[in-house]
Amino acid sequence: MSELLVITRTGASLGFQTAGLATLEVDSQTDMSALLLDLQEEGRYGLIAIEESFLDKASEHAKKRLRKKGLPVIVPLNLPLSWGEEEAGESPVLRLIRRAIGYQIKIKR
Repeated sequence: MSELLVITRTGASLGFQTAGLATLEVDSQTDMSALLLDLQEEGRYGLIAIEESFLDKASEHAKKRLRKKGLPVIVPLNLPLSWGEEEAGESPVLRLIRRAIGYQIKIKR
């Protein structure tokens, strides 16, 4: 059976570990393309949740190879950078809407 892996920056995986999930902490120097392709070759993980900032560092070639095979499924996470911060980056919903309609909208909360 495939497993779930959560890839976060150093120090951000404690909550996931407490929930019993497999985690991998990486830093800004990590080659994300090679790491993701190696994880795909290993075939152990069916779902990888990764911090969005790290996913952005993967090359388009690597993303294309990951999508072509379909496994593991890559889910971007938008984790706060510090306690009390509401969002670290752009909402996945806003990104999806912008891609679908081709226009940036502002959602009031």
